[in-house]
Amino acid sequence: MRTLVVEPSKTYRLILNEFLHGFAINPVEVVDGASAMNNIIVHQFELICIAMQLPDMSGVDLAKKIKSTEGFEQCIIIILSSEQSQDKLEKIKTAQVNYICQKMALDKMRALFAQLTQDELVSYEGAGHILYIEDHMTLAKVTIEMLKEIGLTIEHFTHAESALSAFNENNYDLVLLDIVLPGKQDGIDIIEIIRARADEKKLIPILAISASLNDSQRIHALKVGANDFINKPVIQAELAARLKNMLFAQQLYKQVIAQKYALEKMALTDQLTSLYNRHFLVPYIKKALSAAQRYRYPLSLVMIDLDKFKVINDKLGHAQGDKLLCDIADILKKNCRNDDAAVRLGGDEFLLVLPHCSLVQARYKAETLRLTLTELAPINQQTSASFGLSSTEQECYIFEELFILADTAAYQAKMSGGNSIHWKNSY
Repeated sequence: MRTLVVEPSKTYRLILNEFLHGFAINPVEVVDGASAMNNIIVHQFELICIAMQLPDMSGVDLAKKIKSTEGFEQCIIIILSSEQSQDKLEKIKTAQVNYICQKMALDKMRALFAQLTQDELVSYEGAGHILYIEDHMTLAKVTIEMLKEIGLTIEHFTHAESALSAFNENNYDLVLLDIVLPGKQDGIDIIEIIRARADEKKLIPILAISASLNDSQRIHALKVGANDFINKPVIQAELAARLKNMLFAQQLYKQVIAQKYALEKMALTDQLTSLYNRHFLVPYIKKALSAAQRYRYPLSLVMIDLDKFKVINDKLGHAQGDKLLCDIADILKKNCRNDDAAVRLGGDEFLLVLPHCSLVQARYKAETLRLTLTELAPINQQTSASFGLSSTEQECYIFEELFILADTAAYQAKMSGGNSIHWKNSY
């Protein structure tokens, strides 16, 4: 949209120029009414922004002159005023003035330009939490409004130190930062600190912004970890499109990671009961026994073999048998601490691995479980189990030997009639 700005204040012309650039508008700028009239003789403008107070005439008088000029009857004229009163602003409006804007009401001005230029920001479908670091408050205010408009939530900071503190405490989907910042740390420092982390936050996408960097400095920003770079003054529609693309890529990455974790969980857990399986047990028990030996604390195993489970399956059916296994699994989970592991070995056999647990403590836990299992009564069929225990207190740290001790003890409990607890003191 071809635009003329008539504004005597150099500072406000800079603000307005940057603002208009966000809508891909590069305006022609003049400082008084006479210069404006000279320009409309040789150029056709679709939009004219006029300061209310000009050196040679009022903005309203200039608007009347422009609208009376052939070919400018339909151009859009906006009067920019420092007046704070909305009532007084409304009185300024005449037949020749299309819109009245308070000069520093950038959010309202932005909405107006979006309407006039038919600027369609790309909306983002999904959650997007942005950490935004920018010390230029005018640009920041406009950008924040744009981010909100496309459906994102923003936390804005002007210094690296406060932004990094927020980054440590919160979760963000993207970091948007200016490379040049006040203080001891700049945008490059923020990027390097984030990329040096040891957790998943180091992979968060980063979009860098700057007006003063040369090509080699921009390349350096990308090398240290920025995912993309955009120059100031920022075209808001371009920024919105870049943000959407980066957030979409981040969303896909999160989905891949979630699927990876889901597949790992499927590989390490029993599909029926959601307890751990043998694939989990092998690497876990090796680390658990190594830690128990190194730090000299006891670790106990509890082998659990259900009594007469085949009878339950035969009488009540496999569906009822599966439900019973799931009920037992729930009991085991509820009685496990964070460091414990409940494993379904297969069929009706379970194993508890109990770090920081002596044989005496394991016997107490096994007795609690034994009594709880007897309270499960699938259609008048009593449930019970045989328990076998072993412990590293016998200075045995070899899993195969501990497992045989617990398995043998469980077999002896079953042979003695079941629903009891046995343990072996030596291999």
